[in-house]
Amino acid sequence: MNTKIWAIVAAAGVGARFSSGLPKQYCELAGTPIIVRTLRRLAEVARVAGIGVGIAPGDSAWAGLTAALPPSVWSFTGGATRSETVQNGLAELMKRGEGDAWVLVHDAARPCVQAEDINRLIDAVNYEAPGGLLATLISDTVKSVDDTLRVAKTVPRANLWRAQTPQLFPVDLLHRALTQCCERQRECTDDAQAIEHLGMQPSIVPCAGHNLKITRRSDLALATAILQEQESNACSG
Repeated sequence: MNTKIWAIVAAAGVGARFSSGLPKQYCELAGTPIIVRTLRRLAEVARVAGIGVGIAPGDSAWAGLTAALPPSVWSFTGGATRSETVQNGLAELMKRGEGDAWVLVHDAARPCVQAEDINRLIDAVNYEAPGGLLATLISDTVKSVDDTLRVAKTVPRANLWRAQTPQLFPVDLLHRALTQCCERQRECTDDAQAIEHLGMQPSIVPCAGHNLKITRRSDLALATAILQEQESNACSG
């Protein structure tokens, strides 16, 4: 069994909802680009052999950051969608002879993820297919609405979880799942959904709510507060 674990970070998006001249992953969070913080967090996990970052063709910002990145980071050309970018990264791993290894797929805009959660995910999955993902229980009341934004019904939340990343799957299995979704024109909002389309059931691994995905500029203040709390707890520990 190949127990090597690689990480793939999709960073080829433009972050349209972020309202910035730069793709959001390059905007600064507490003085450091978001993506640099994200990659440093992943590099804290000793079991991650290397981190591939999918960047957009013609990306002019990436080269200026490489000196600040962990030595385990490498890059590849991303695609027009997140799924295409992940597929490109998986294809690169397969070229390197790592098709039977495992891959942690993570969002570039989740800089608050903690190594302890990633390690719990790895331990919980324990190299058993189809893999699993970090997630948090939904605590809000959830409403389903019609086209006029009127409430159609209240959705029971007892078994609803908010999917997060990283998500951990076998390289060859995830590549097959994403390829099939592409061929059948099935949209996947995360990698676990592609695995689900194969009829498989990834495992949920509970994660604290601090693993924020930065989507809008207003999220920066919350992310800054989370980082400050995490650093304070690390120092006091």
